[in-house]
Order: sequence, then C-alpha cells, then structure tokens
Amino acid sequence: MALMAACGSANPNSMTFVSNAETAGRVFRAFEAEDSTAFWAEFAESAVWRGTGVNAPTTVSRGTMGEMYEAFWAEFDYKIVGDLHFLPGVNPETQLPNGSVNGMFLWEVSRRGKDGARHAVQLWIYESFDFNEEGQIVFTQVFSDLASAYRQLRDASSTP
Repeated sequence: MALMAACGSANPNSMTFVSNAETAGRVFRAFEAEDSTAFWAEFAESAVWRGTGVNAPTTVSRGTMGEMYEAFWAEFDYKIVGDLHFLPGVNPETQLPNGSVNGMFLWEVSRRGKDGARHAVQLWIYESFDFNEEGQIVFTQVFSDLASAYRQLRDASSTP
C-alpha cells in the first residue's frame, strides 16, 4: 500500500526528467557511434540549436545541423570518456524543474593525420535539451570549445 501511495505522489516533472535524460543519453551515444538514424530519431522536425560560438547565429535549423554533423562525422571520430552526467533543467521564470535536461561529459575527439597517425584531444561538453510533449528534443545548446579542438586537430594532422 505504501508503494502505491508513493507512486501516486511521484512528481511528474521528475518522471519526465528521467525519460528525457534517457533520450539525451541515446543522443550522445548515437553521435559517438555516428549513427545518424538513431541520432535524428530523438529530434523533432522543427528542432533548433542555439549558436554558442563566436559570431554564431542565434538559432540553427535541424537541416543545417544535419549537414554540419555529417561533415564532422566524416572528418573526426568521437568517444565519450567516462560517465554521462545529467541534471534537471528549470524554467527560467519559475525556477522549477520543467523536464529539460542538462548533460555533461568528457569527450575525446580524434582525427587521422596525413601520415596515418591518430591525433586526439579531450574536452568537456555541456549541453542542454528542451523537449516537446512527445518527448522529442526541440531545442539544444552545446557549450564547449569545440572550435579550438577542431582547429588543433586539423593543425596537428596536417604537419608531417
């Protein structure tokens, strides 16, 4: 009886967060595996990304991100190092949990040089995801210094 009472009083935002965090985990793993089918299955057709780099546009469409990710997957390899960490996001106005997910993990990005040698860097990724009622990602932001990582790998792999 106590178990039924506890289940009946569960916070729906908490349950939504757990489900959405599982979705974010699948997205990270699909990106790592360069599995575009599994990756894009978690995003709404109308999903947008916030540009967080220098001079980036305010939002970037799913179509544009698809082209960018295909190019990155062709040039770089990705590996999640260690555990994925998820925290619940909050509504910026109410400061209450809203089912959004903030994920953080250590990422290894690598690239083969002209000589065949593998060059790699590691950096922390912090990413936030907002979801629609169907549990699809509709908005995401990536905070990391990926541009420097890519530049460093390109420089390192172009020198003999």
